[in-house]
Amino acid sequence: MFLIRLNHTKHLYLLILSLIYSGSIKAQDAEFTQFLNAPLYLNPAFTGVAIGPRFMINYRNEWPALDKAFISYHVSFDQDIDKINGGVGLSAFNDVQANGLYSQLQFTGSYAYQFKMDNETAVRIGLSASYSQIKIDFNKLIFGDMIDPGTVTVSIPTGELVPSTLTKSYSDFGAGFLLYSKKLFIGGGVKHITQPALSFYSTDDGHLPVRFAFHFGYEFKKNRRSKSFFTPNAMYAMQGRFHQLNVGVMSGRGVLIGGLNYRHDFSNPDAFIFILGIKKGVFKVAYSYDETSSDLKSKTGGAHEISISINLADQKNAEKIRRLKRYTECPSIL
Repeated sequence: MFLIRLNHTKHLYLLILSLIYSGSIKAQDAEFTQFLNAPLYLNPAFTGVAIGPRFMINYRNEWPALDKAFISYHVSFDQDIDKINGGVGLSAFNDVQANGLYSQLQFTGSYAYQFKMDNETAVRIGLSASYSQIKIDFNKLIFGDMIDPGTVTVSIPTGELVPSTLTKSYSDFGAGFLLYSKKLFIGGGVKHITQPALSFYSTDDGHLPVRFAFHFGYEFKKNRRSKSFFTPNAMYAMQGRFHQLNVGVMSGRGVLIGGLNYRHDFSNPDAFIFILGIKKGVFKVAYSYDETSSDLKSKTGGAHEISISINLADQKNAEKIRRLKRYTECPSIL
């Protein structure tokens, strides 16, 4: 069984991946608190929904009190293309855990085809294909047989089997749907359809479980031209034994946007989430903080997250795009 390095000060290296002796990984995907500000990561059907060209950046530092326990980055580009009646997107994701003990780099391409329901409602069906590489730094692991019982120091070579490879690559596929209008969005996505094998040991084939996510939101406005909005929203995700519900509200007035959410993991309460940002012209920037509500509150430091969006379709000279027959306007928070 792996032991995790404990520093006598406040630093702690964690590997919350249930790495067990056989080398299997019972993993779950990294999550972004601002899931609507990482739309291509949530559901490929969001590809092109905001017309674009749109560029997005996400940064998440989870459990900052534990010295780089979970650091995640996501960058994406998507664009609606009238000639193909849909949107195309590209994204990259990097996840580093336990200060580099485990890391993942992923590149994804996505496409979403649009079906026009009526003048104000449309459905998008999205597909995605990814290429990922995962790595483990075996030298950062401490096993029980490495500890000298007399001096309680790490001074004995381990007898544990070294993995057959410290780097593993795999392909992955996802799909999703999105029904939306100016006020409403509802949809769902599925990742890891082929359940790729992740084990670093050739004798084991631990697989990445399929992940399902369902999301909903409804926007309230005084009138169509109002810059103020109030949008209750929810997201439910499940992957293996992991279940999570995120409910809350986003609102905006002028250039200011804000939100309050609550995330629950079913097995225990997780966090209250506070979001504050600015949206002006083509730019949107938001910061969020996860205030942990579980017993880990005093030890982890919650989570910090920043998102940046640049959507060139929000320029005044892009108004002609909005007059296209197939164009369907989406809610302000998308």
